Amino acid sequence: MVKSANSEIYELINSVTDESSFVEMLTLVQGKSSLSEPSGEGVVSGFATINDMQVGIFANDFSVMSGSIGKKSAKKISKCIEDSIKMNIPVIGIFDTSGARFGEGIKAMEGYGEIFKNINRAYGVVPTIMVVKGNNFGMTSYLTSCCDCCIAFENARISTASPLILAATTKIDQAKVGTAQVHGAASGLISLIVKDGNELRNKIINVLDYMLEPVIESADDANRVCATLNANSKIDEIISEVFDKDTFTEFKPEYAKEVVVGLARLNGISVGVVANNGDVSLRLTARGARKISDFLTTCISYGLPIVNLVNCEGAEVNLESENDSLIKDISDMLYCYNICSNAKISVIVGKAVGLGYVAFASKRSFDYTIAWENAYIAMLDSKATASLLYADEIAVAKDKAKAEEEFASAYAEENASATVVAESGYLDNVILPSLTRQYLIAAVMMYGAKR
Repeated sequence: MVKSANSEIYELINSVTDESSFVEMLTLVQGKSSLSEPSGEGVVSGFATINDMQVGIFANDFSVMSGSIGKKSAKKISKCIEDSIKMNIPVIGIFDTSGARFGEGIKAMEGYGEIFKNINRAYGVVPTIMVVKGNNFGMTSYLTSCCDCCIAFENARISTASPLILAATTKIDQAKVGTAQVHGAASGLISLIVKDGNELRNKIINVLDYMLEPVIESADDANRVCATLNANSKIDEIISEVFDKDTFTEFKPEYAKEVVVGLARLNGISVGVVANNGDVSLRLTARGARKISDFLTTCISYGLPIVNLVNCEGAEVNLESENDSLIKDISDMLYCYNICSNAKISVIVGKAVGLGYVAFASKRSFDYTIAWENAYIAMLDSKATASLLYADEIAVAKDKAKAEEEFASAYAEENASATVVAESGYLDNVILPSLTRQYLIAAVMMYGAKR
């Protein structure tokens, strides 16, 4: 147990770390300014265990000069990150800062440069979790994106500048600038939101457990039949049934809801989950592609098998998307999938049309691809195809809508059913929905050790 001052930040560190495990480093470092002599430079840093997992941890102490960062406080943060890399242990950063210590000028800027250099070295090498406890203003706001997981408290504020300045220059409500809710839903910066230190501890343990303990003994039955699954099952029902019970942790649940990403276990094996949420949209958006790319980066770093649950008709089609970043974001996502050497397994649970097939299920990219017996797999959706192939017949039909439906149904059955695609060699198997768990476990165990 930390026995220093009754600072709120020490209380938070105590609630997150195992009892009596925190060892503070560079405790008495202290600079001098014309305003004060900041105790500990407004940063608490050191090493501890969280659920017996050793971590490096640093935190701004907002009670000291509003948590502002100067040269020496930056050195404490950088040293913690540097030593964590050397020891190959996770880095936990807790931010509550008003930004740079302006009185130090260029010295403070050099300190920021050192922090960024070290956090960028750590990212992808050791697990990095950034936590925003209160304010995170100025350049440290960028650090919340240089990590595997960003966790924010409900009242957290993240902004590249003071909300007062942003509100004045943009004429928007100051109260709406940089909130946890905004960054959780609109920007996708925040992975998880917590209420207090105990919930924060549980979330950190959960995330680190997947990364540091890739295989554990599972209490769930590997041969469990998912009897409730069928063609009409929603994606949350599929995830709940297929993966080990109560192991799925969703990242960025409020952002780009047409895509679901998160960590789970299959027979005790950690896996990354990427799923299309057809109840929101069957079309992939630029935001959805970015969400997937960010998540794949973490999976690649820690060698986690990737499981796709596919129900996608391709990219969204509208002028705004075409003129925005859709092409670039989807290209980046495809790049992440194709450079990834992790085990990649795909289950088509609904539609895999055009890009939906190429990106998420193609045998050229994925090690093992299966489909539910009701799956539809084609270049275009059946109605669009029928309109192209049977335009003349539909044009002379008395009931054009009915004719279009009949031609579409016939085309789907003859050319785009899972069985037909499997006969052409583009699927490894066609299965009943109820057997999805067994097939996925077998595939993960088979391909999980590939080099």
